[in-house]
Amino acid sequence: MRIISIANQKGGCAKTTTAINLSACLAESGKKVLLIDLDPQAHASVGLNIETPKLETTIYDVLTGHVALEDIIIKISENFELAPSDIVLSAAELELAGVIGRENELSTSIKKMNRTYDYIIIDCPPSLGLLTFNALKASKEVFITIETSFFALHGVGKLLQTLKLLEEKLNHHISYYALATMHDKRTNLAREVLEEIRNYFKERTFKSVIGVNIKLREATSHGVPIIKYFPQSQGAEDYMTLAKEVIGLE
Repeated sequence: MRIISIANQKGGCAKTTTAINLSACLAESGKKVLLIDLDPQAHASVGLNIETPKLETTIYDVLTGHVALEDIIIKISENFELAPSDIVLSAAELELAGVIGRENELSTSIKKMNRTYDYIIIDCPPSLGLLTFNALKASKEVFITIETSFFALHGVGKLLQTLKLLEEKLNHHISYYALATMHDKRTNLAREVLEEIRNYFKERTFKSVIGVNIKLREATSHGVPIIKYFPQSQGAEDYMTLAKEVIGLE
């Protein structure tokens, strides 16, 4: 089972879009996938048409020890399930502040599950607090989504420092890869930034690039992954190509 965090503390870089659509394309490829929404904004849950205010239990209840992870899981489609979030999750960091081993809550919950998956994808919040730390501690890999714009690499160094800290202090090694997103190949700036990302991450950069695509935004607003909403679109092709590349890393 591969556990992968999708992270970047900078918002607006298609982090959640990638979490949803990579999960859906992996499922479409025959892999059994659980997407864990670890963002209090709950955009992954809302983006899959989940009415979060109506949920009785969410990932918050799992982290605070009230329910088991498998008790909150919702089936989205064939091979694709979701552990939803809601705004209450924002209180979890405060509640867990005095708990010994608080960085292991998610990892422990995953290990206790009776269900098995090929992939667990974790959508991290756009910050480097306790929730993201929980995600990284539970993961063996992290995919860093980076928009090909002016401030592309701003803040990425801080995330890589956190990964180094995890390895040095907690003996937890994570493989990291960069994914270029929201790429507009028509502009010189986007092409230059893509080259900058590739120079910075070298072989840890995905060959797949997620382009700017209006159908991706439409799919999210309809609460459906792009592979189901418009499978012939460039957005669907980009994420299916990424899914194949991710499977190739197995």
